Amino acid sequence: MNTAPVALWRLLVAGSAATGVGLAAQEYDVWWTALSQLSNLAVAVCFLGLAVREPRSPWLRGALTTLMVLVALAYVPMQNGNLWHAWSLLEHVVTPSLVVLDFVLVGRNHHAVRWWHPLSWLAPPTAYLLWYVGDHLAVYAALDAAHPAQFGQRIGILLGLLLATGFGLYALGRRRPPTADLTNA
Repeated sequence: MNTAPVALWRLLVAGSAATGVGLAAQEYDVWWTALSQLSNLAVAVCFLGLAVREPRSPWLRGALTTLMVLVALAYVPMQNGNLWHAWSLLEHVVTPSLVVLDFVLVGRNHHAVRWWHPLSWLAPPTAYLLWYVGDHLAVYAALDAAHPAQFGQRIGILLGLLLATGFGLYALGRRRPPTADLTNA
């Protein structure tokens, strides 16, 4: 079991993500086709579980952190997004920041990050990309598969961003010593 402060912190993260998704769902009919909402929904569900128990492997938290960095950094330049709406601020700034802080400051198993984790953390956004292209979702004007050169260039930039984030998290994890008391291993 997590300590009470860690559990409360993770419930705060889950609440921020769930609130963002709930507000976005009120705003948009097809909210479930956007990576921002799906990522925040994943954070809400997973952080409810992490509030109770932190797994021995940091894989899940690393995958969520990488995904939320993508959501945060890609939204404004690629969507011409604004952060004036509460849902947008929660989904693209507040929740990603909280998830990054959780990985950097709260997690106790950073030493268990493996070199291949950053590569495997590409699986969730890749699955979304395959669905996005396969079903012609056209949620993002900046990611229009009908313009292959521009689409490929932007996907390449996002891939580089994800890998840099993932290997940055790996490097951070390898520098932190293991916590002696991993009570919920």
